[in-house]
Amino acid sequence: MLIKTEPKASRLGTKEISCHVEGKLENNVNWAEVDAVEALIEELLAAGYCLNSPDSDNTIGVISPYRRQVNALSQRLKSRWSDFSPKSIGTVHTFQGGHKSVIIFSTRQCFATDSLWFINRRPNLLNVAVSRARELFILVGNLGRISEGGHTKELVEYIREFGEMRELQKSGTWI
Repeated sequence: MLIKTEPKASRLGTKEISCHVEGKLENNVNWAEVDAVEALIEELLAAGYCLNSPDSDNTIGVISPYRRQVNALSQRLKSRWSDFSPKSIGTVHTFQGGHKSVIIFSTRQCFATDSLWFINRRPNLLNVAVSRARELFILVGNLGRISEGGHTKELVEYIREFGEMRELQKSGTWI
């Protein structure tokens, strides 16, 4: 797995962040992760990142491996920020070849019964998600569950060693 963020720290002070969010699946959507992504975007906008830029500088992208999670994220984010570009959110496959300053990766993982097979079966899919970030990569999901997988476990361990670990509280604040 290649972590290709720029060698400088992001506006949040690190190049990688893991955000522990538990939640539960409802119609194959983890709404707690949707809430967490929305809170992260608020923080990123306050730090000077933007939703749209013609040259992708300072822009935020959101990726999930699952189409229903992408649809829920897209609906929420576009209703909150009308200028959130459809090109800034998608599945791993739709981001092939595209880059953003910040990538938020919503894994949709929450329970022990959730399968990590789809994310871990081909390392190139996870690598595409990570390598789309020019400056900051943010992993969102149940970190305990994600740490049970092969490549996702390596990613969490890497972020634990070199990045920042966070947990979303019920109040909507990060610790």
